[in-house]
Amino acid sequence: MSPPETSISPHAVYARIPDIVPRKIAGDTILVAVRGELARLERLHVLNAVGESIWGLLDGRRTVAEVSLDVTENFDIDAATALADVTEFLADLEDAGLATVVSPGT
Repeated sequence: MSPPETSISPHAVYARIPDIVPRKIAGDTILVAVRGELARLERLHVLNAVGESIWGLLDGRRTVAEVSLDVTENFDIDAATALADVTEFLADLEDAGLATVVSPGT
């Protein structure tokens, strides 16, 4: 079964939620909520190397296409797969309350 498609535009711009900080623990990058509703949930989100790279690019200025291009250039992945993976990851971050869309890019 293929993953569900997202409606995220390649021209959309995302930003990290400011109350979330990355922490390196035993080689893993873990996103930790330091205040707000997410902090009360006491959830941790572990990122792999690609997720860590994407997280670092969510500055509220780069488009999804630009983030995907970075993934293509820095990891062994083709452009179409990178775009699909980045949009799926962004949808997951948004659903978890860890990132927000700054501009839908429509």
